[in-house]
Amino acid sequence: MLVVLVLMGILMSIALPKFGAIRDKAAVSSAKQKLIGYLATTRAAAIRQSSTATFRLWNNNVSATVTQANGSALSLGSAEHLDKTHGVVVTRGTGVVQDVLTYDSRGVMASPLLLPYTYVVTRNNVKDSICVSRLGLIARRCGS
Repeated sequence: MLVVLVLMGILMSIALPKFGAIRDKAAVSSAKQKLIGYLATTRAAAIRQSSTATFRLWNNNVSATVTQANGSALSLGSAEHLDKTHGVVVTRGTGVVQDVLTYDSRGVMASPLLLPYTYVVTRNNVKDSICVSRLGLIARRCGS
């Protein structure tokens, strides 16, 4: 009986780190999908409403608003706390934790930067990225 318990302990010590890595990858993937959804919703709202729409990232929270004809901002759903719901940290590629991305009525980023925006989603040692081009297109992977 003692031998069985020792063997089970050895097998569990080998398997448990793998489960943690699987959980981290799933959390990063889920948060990345949520981030892509917010970016796509923001761009679609700008085009649909022929107005400006704004995506906001601050302290691992994301939200989206669209400017209505009367000038007021309409929220596109509630703010999502990615650190609380997925346990991830979201930054812009430069390490910025607060960011505002605005789309014009054509769905094009209203930003003076010509380079794509890169958002990095991190949990423990697992990282993944999303790139948004100047034209507002969202790439699930950055680089080549």
